Amino acid sequence: MVTPTRIVFEGNDRTKQVNLVNNGSETGRFRISFVRRNMTADGDFEDVPENEAGMYSDEIVRFSPRQVTLPPGQAQTVRLMLRKKRNTQDGEYRSHMLFQTLPDPATSDINKLSNKNTESLSVELIPIIGITIPVIVRQGDVSSTVSLSNFELKQANTVKADKTLSLKINRQGNGSAYGDIRVYFTPAEGGETVALGLINGVAVYTPLASRSVDIRLQIPVGLNLSKGELHITYLEPGKDETTGLLAESRLAIP
Repeated sequence: MVTPTRIVFEGNDRTKQVNLVNNGSETGRFRISFVRRNMTADGDFEDVPENEAGMYSDEIVRFSPRQVTLPPGQAQTVRLMLRKKRNTQDGEYRSHMLFQTLPDPATSDINKLSNKNTESLSVELIPIIGITIPVIVRQGDVSSTVSLSNFELKQANTVKADKTLSLKINRQGNGSAYGDIRVYFTPAEGGETVALGLINGVAVYTPLASRSVDIRLQIPVGLNLSKGELHITYLEPGKDETTGLLAESRLAIP
């Protein structure tokens, strides 16, 4: 378990920390490193070649330690320090911190995989699991504007009564967008507004201009999703529509 799941250096920030917790039942060994990745239009990530033009936060953020061993239930604090270069241009720079499990040396010892029968071949596959969190550095004037478009309401694949709302989050500016999506339905005859869908922590990272998102709508029993209005909001995490509204749209349902 890693907390927080997102690091942002901005303003006068110079240090941050991440907590790594071994919530498993065995002692774990973990390697920590930076990897460069860009977001695709469907929200996945792809590796960025090392020689690609551009500057990323792994060049200006130092961290320690780089490898830890944790018994079950124990935690380790990883400290990050920002060391910006002179004449850094305004903008947002990003990399991803990778927390990767390492196999137990006892199970991966090549001597234990061999035996006296030279005519046989022994193969052991050891999974290596890792998670990444974004590390973002904002320098100077950084901003973004967001809009929602390309709405499509379709039947969900799993539950017959439920539906999926597809949409695009469009981003402009030199900063990324990050927020929670909420979907509400209000009947045309003036009934009570009902919350149908929620996705937390949806990002659109630079330089991506738009990202597609599918939201599973959970329709209460007895609710007829027709003759009304869908209200879709994109909000800064932990804020309401008054203080943190990034974008919103209303979609009439015949």
